[in-house]
Amino acid sequence: MRPTVEELRAYYATRDGQRVARQLAATIAPAIRRGTTARLLGLGYCAPLLTGLDPAKLERLALVMPHDMGAHRWPYGRPGCTTRADEFNLPFAEAMFDQALLVHALEFAEPPRKLLRELWRVLAPGGELVLIVPNRLGLWTHFEATPFGQGRPWGKGELTRLLRDSMFEPVSARTALVAPPVRGLRWLDRPLMRVARRFGGIHFLLARKTDGLAATMIGRVEAAPVQAAASGLPIAVETPRRQKE
Repeated sequence: MRPTVEELRAYYATRDGQRVARQLAATIAPAIRRGTTARLLGLGYCAPLLTGLDPAKLERLALVMPHDMGAHRWPYGRPGCTTRADEFNLPFAEAMFDQALLVHALEFAEPPRKLLRELWRVLAPGGELVLIVPNRLGLWTHFEATPFGQGRPWGKGELTRLLRDSMFEPVSARTALVAPPVRGLRWLDRPLMRVARRFGGIHFLLARKTDGLAATMIGRVEAAPVQAAASGLPIAVETPRRQKE
């Protein structure tokens, strides 16, 4: 069962959750595009890994939280970039994004290939997937108190096959969070990464979309307010606006 947004917020508010968020944010940071032409879609629960990212400096940023997860506003105190939606039927045009970041998403998707095909649709040619998924060989899958101990864990080989079957080509991969989530053992993470990297708690994988149609000319976007049914907080989803001829 997928954890709710309230459960995820509570986990990432703890000291351990904040430490995990910092590690994973550092892991994905080199892969995330920035700048005025960057167009990023986040799916699942990505906000803790995007601390420090200014949506105003990107051309487009939308964070989608699946219906059964719930949603909350992000970033706080600024125009929101989040919405709830059907992950298999995203409310976006084809080729609208250059990157899709998945956190607490693929391991709960049934079937996972359908989700990847929907992401293929909304990504522009050469668009990239940035994946964080539980590693089947890692110790974290045995600790259900963390979000990475829930959902379907993946082996590197089967994840690679799934991506290729869904028309994505893996570009790079690594693991993180090798030390188990047990107090007193956190200091082991760095030394274990040197000798037991394959047993990291999560897979980080960058994959690139293959084939596809030309990018859709949609211009820049503006935020339209949406109401989060679960929390009652105002959120926003980006809607396309065509450029003037």
